[in-house]
Amino acid sequence: MLTKISTDILKETLESIEEPVIVLSWSKKLLYENPAAKELQLKIGKKRYFELIHYPFSIDRVLKKSSVKGIFREIGKYKFLIDVYPFTDEGVTILIRDVTRFIELEESSKIEGTIITISKLLSRIFHDMKGPIGGIKGSAQLLLEDPTDKELITDILYEVKRLENMVSEITTITKPIELYREIVNVHYLLDDIVSSFKKQYKNVQFIRSYDPSIPDIPVDIDYIRRVFVNIIRNAVEAVQGKGKVWLSTGISWDKVYSPKGDKVFIKIKDSGEGVPVDMQTKLFIPFVSTKKGGMGIGLASSYKIVKEHGGILRYVGDSTFEILLPYREEKK
Repeated sequence: MLTKISTDILKETLESIEEPVIVLSWSKKLLYENPAAKELQLKIGKKRYFELIHYPFSIDRVLKKSSVKGIFREIGKYKFLIDVYPFTDEGVTILIRDVTRFIELEESSKIEGTIITISKLLSRIFHDMKGPIGGIKGSAQLLLEDPTDKELITDILYEVKRLENMVSEITTITKPIELYREIVNVHYLLDDIVSSFKKQYKNVQFIRSYDPSIPDIPVDIDYIRRVFVNIIRNAVEAVQGKGKVWLSTGISWDKVYSPKGDKVFIKIKDSGEGVPVDMQTKLFIPFVSTKKGGMGIGLASSYKIVKEHGGILRYVGDSTFEILLPYREEKK
């Protein structure tokens, strides 16, 4: 039992906190708000204020009387992070942080950095294009001497294809993509791709572990094929054309990305050394590559394609990439 002195000290402590502190009963009755909370109500309006402080009651973990930190909530032009601390059967204490200005400053710094980054990226793109362009030029000059040399024509077509792929990947990153979905059996698609790789890489062992019960999924076959090819190619290159690549599928019950079990997972793992720790947070940034001389656009474009499908592409450690794709078409 708190004494009057203890209560006064507690109240003074709460009222000295510069962040909004609110105490609500489980019936959403307002039990306490410090001066910072009252200022917030004046700032955003009574209706938005109560919408904000009542929002945590829509979260299962809070209703099960567990603490939850870092709940992001956007109200009008304002952005907040909410921490919720349930106490016994009385109610919850809510701490609110206004992160609007922080995010604005972060976005501003990103824009400034983008200008510098774009100039570097353009330089990198043109540098990488010199290879296939030089190959085309050299083959074309030789072809003038012997127009019947089919090998030179094959070389030119190969280099043109390299340029086409390069431009296609860059376009995927920089422009909106339009999906033409079809219902597809993901195992048939994976097997078809693996079959092509097995012909080219005879020293790579592909080990498949499929869940036959997973449903067919609605995807743009061409785009998703490109994603699978990119990830499998990376796995093959990681083992330097001699090792093992595992492919597995199933229903995902990831607590964050698929809590309702409405996505299938496709995991692609290799027997290589894995992605260095310092590169793991940069994997899907365009033009950042773990490979010497790599352009770093394959993973970036793959990430965007999967995201456009309402899915997730991520590196989960242990030389494993995971793709989550909804088996019902999500409405945006």
